Amino acid sequence: MDRSLLFHIIAAVYHFYILIYPYYYKLDMNHAKGFGGRLKFLTIWGHLIQVAYYIFAALVDLRNSCCGNSCSKLRRARDWYFSTLVFPITFLVFILFWGLFAIDRELVMPKRLDRVIDPSYNHMVHTYIVFWPIVEALVTDISVPQKRQGLIAIAVFSVTYTVWSYIIFLNTGKWVYPILNILSDMQRVVFILVAYVLVVCLFLTTRAYQKKFGRVCVEKKTQ
Repeated sequence: MDRSLLFHIIAAVYHFYILIYPYYYKLDMNHAKGFGGRLKFLTIWGHLIQVAYYIFAALVDLRNSCCGNSCSKLRRARDWYFSTLVFPITFLVFILFWGLFAIDRELVMPKRLDRVIDPSYNHMVHTYIVFWPIVEALVTDISVPQKRQGLIAIAVFSVTYTVWSYIIFLNTGKWVYPILNILSDMQRVVFILVAYVLVVCLFLTTRAYQKKFGRVCVEKKTQ
């Protein structure tokens, strides 16, 4: 089995396991109940993005093994998906969660949740997630998408989640994360703008990382 295909299968299983873990072990996820459910959390969005990506990437691997290892449209779609969403959003979740956790864990994950969420599971959800995109760029030939396309995709994703968070607030009277509930309106806007800048920086970092360490696929232009 091709190492890229094997890696994608393992990664997909890992992230799928994270998503079903609370249901399999019947955890009392009161904090995830109500309007929006678990989909209110950016972390869950990140894992759904990764599950979808690694399944898609595995299918592309199978297609390439049968029809040749060329830079097809499917492959370009996979590469665009990885560079604009998978890598930046995964690291955004990691940095925001552990950054706020280091300042005051009550801002992002109150201590009372330790009774529900095992520390090892918390690390699976928020720490080990960075391993997969880092290795992905090393084991898979990935073409670097155009910067403009990537920035547009990042902007659309960021605005979509922000609007979704506001919809949740309108329906519940509370923001998704504790830190947003204690900030003033202006401070909340600044925090969101900083998060926007951070995810753009992560997208640019993704491009630099791929070019320096990754197995970049060079596409030949047709006349």
